[in-house]
Amino acid sequence: MTQKQKGYVGLGVMVVLAGATVFLSNPLYNAIDTMAAKSISYTPGSYMGSADGFGGKVTATVTISENGIDAIVLAGNDETPELGGAALEKLAPKFMEAQSSQVDAVSGCTITSNAAMEAVQNALDQASGKIDVVPVEETEAPKATEAETEKETEAAKAEETRTFQAGTYTGTAKGFGGDVTATVVITDSGIESVELVGNDETEELGGAALKKLSKKFVEAQTSTVDAVSGCTITSDAAMAAVEQALEQAAGGAADAGSTAVEAVSYAAGTYTGTAKGFGGDVNATVVITDSGIESVELVGNDETEELGGAALKKLSKKFVEAQSSKVDAVSGCTITSDAAMAAVAQALEQAVSEEAAPAGAEAAEAESYKAGTYTGTAKGFGGDVTATVVITDSGIESVELVGNDETEELGGAALKKLSKKFVEAQSSKVDAVSGCTITSDAAMEAVKQALDQAK
Repeated sequence: MTQKQKGYVGLGVMVVLAGATVFLSNPLYNAIDTMAAKSISYTPGSYMGSADGFGGKVTATVTISENGIDAIVLAGNDETPELGGAALEKLAPKFMEAQSSQVDAVSGCTITSNAAMEAVQNALDQASGKIDVVPVEETEAPKATEAETEKETEAAKAEETRTFQAGTYTGTAKGFGGDVTATVVITDSGIESVELVGNDETEELGGAALKKLSKKFVEAQTSTVDAVSGCTITSDAAMAAVEQALEQAAGGAADAGSTAVEAVSYAAGTYTGTAKGFGGDVNATVVITDSGIESVELVGNDETEELGGAALKKLSKKFVEAQSSKVDAVSGCTITSDAAMAAVAQALEQAVSEEAAPAGAEAAEAESYKAGTYTGTAKGFGGDVTATVVITDSGIESVELVGNDETEELGGAALKKLSKKFVEAQSSKVDAVSGCTITSDAAMEAVKQALDQAK
């Protein structure tokens, strides 16, 4: 073999060796990583790691047993619930399955996913002794905003005033994987038991959260409890389902899922009502026969066709089925739904009396008032709410509501809305402003007090 041929052979051997190195390097590195991972020894216990996510901190609470990673709870209270929150719920079981901090990111949520991986790795580093352990109890839960605290307090106070009729009631709401159903048993002592079922929720996370929440509802005797960390969507669905059941119990609905029908008799005829929707007015035309509500036609020309328009079509059927103005709002169209309910309620108020005027006539209280200015006072959320009512020969001319001790953003704003409602309804009975039940009830009581003086 010539020197030149030897050179070609040597070159060929080098090319083969280089190719083998490239081809085998990735599996080799993976094998090395796997061996390294297996060689890491973790001290059993609970460890908390954190990292910056899309909206704020993402925390991972990792429980280690002798068998490895036993549980992982991810929390990111400042992540968007629909995206980041949902991603965290998906990632937790992935980490468990992989027994590692390295998993595939959730599509569309790369930042949140990377933060979760970093937080889990941070916790694992503590468990392996690589870095100092951060005691779990040192990490504080995010503080609720002032508005959230006030809403929760107001809701709690409103809950205390509700009385429930003994029986079994059910409610349903959309969870992370599908429907979450709550079966609530009420006795004379209050909420006896709450059974939550969510067959499409993840067993390790959502399923475990529902078990914890069942006890919480009974302990709190209300539908408002703290969400289970890492399972916000499932928790919110459980609370909504329990609230739905409690609303039936508060209204004296029949057992387990039967529809609560308003115990009112209506005069046959056609009646209309109007309320402010998302884009403009929503009009309801309600046809009453001797059998009850025959049909409900809803028109909202300024509502978005795909959302509000579609919602009105669904609601028309719901009102007839329920024989009531109170039905579940269409998801994603709360404002339009509330407007439809208010418009139907307005129409039904006209139909309550035999003397009610059909199709568009104003539903005024069957009372005659003396012209003049009258005042009434009632206890609100923060203090007294005072109503100054001006009566003319035409009826209620104006209503001025003052509640200096009410919260400006919530109670104060509610009083402004209610002033107009009283004049429009020509009555002290109007729909409460959502989230401000106590303030609304106080305003209605104050206006009623004033009107009683005017009789």
